[in-house]
Amino acid sequence: MIQCSEHIVFLELSMRFPHIDGRRVGVRNSFPLGRTSSFERKSMSLNLEGKTAIVTGASSGLGRAAALALGRSGVSVVAAGLDPEGLDETSAMIRGGGGEATAVEVDISKLDQVEAMAAEATAAFGGTDILVNNAGVYPNGPWHEISEKEWDFVFSVNVKGYFLCSKAIRPQMLERGGGSIINISSITFFVGADEFLHYVSSKGAVVGLTRALARECGPESIRVNSIAPGAFPTRAYFLPGRDIPKLDQSVMDSQAIKRKGEPADIGNAVLFFASELSSFVTGQTLLVDGGWYLH
Repeated sequence: MIQCSEHIVFLELSMRFPHIDGRRVGVRNSFPLGRTSSFERKSMSLNLEGKTAIVTGASSGLGRAAALALGRSGVSVVAAGLDPEGLDETSAMIRGGGGEATAVEVDISKLDQVEAMAAEATAAFGGTDILVNNAGVYPNGPWHEISEKEWDFVFSVNVKGYFLCSKAIRPQMLERGGGSIINISSITFFVGADEFLHYVSSKGAVVGLTRALARECGPESIRVNSIAPGAFPTRAYFLPGRDIPKLDQSVMDSQAIKRKGEPADIGNAVLFFASELSSFVTGQTLLVDGGWYLH
């Protein structure tokens, strides 16, 4: 960072703009000699020590990556989802690295189970500061063959589940002076995807939910943002019947950055939204896609 004396700034102003009174242009309190801005001081650290996060869908893939990134940063993690073995593995990985974690089995489409998950976070770690809404389902098939039951199932998890989790942890965040809700959307909302109509539609709803929640939660010091991952090595990527070599080539042709996405890329984005680095950011959707969709 370049630092300069306030007197030098005033001198330059007076030489270039003699008619301007330097005392009235707002320079004096900006960056005095030998001092750094509050922005720079806050940017030096994630400052997540002592926080607690709930991460849904944490048994594998991007949910696990988010949980591990938070755990390594000093956050106590509630790893939540439907796969108890995977959740135990995630929790063990966090504890093995010196962090704190507990596993909670939950179906996020069920209100009573979501409320029990929130209560477990309070019992284990005193409350919740960060919520990562990541759990999701992704059945595929031609749009005209999707049943009403399957459509409702996708939305009950991918949209209603995010709503229920956000509502359940709100009282805890208010008690702790605010928090951060991070919703996982998808690149498919921006570029489309064949035979995933209900999934793509649900991820578009997540973007809308993010914006609407951000508007209402902002005055309560709760930030709400979304991450839209591109192509990552998840279960959804390797669905049966997919021509993976062809898909890989298509992804590389579409991306500006010519490498595959790694789960840690999503973990880093989660850390940004969880921390004070994004303290003035809410209602936004960050595409972590290697430049697939440029907007």
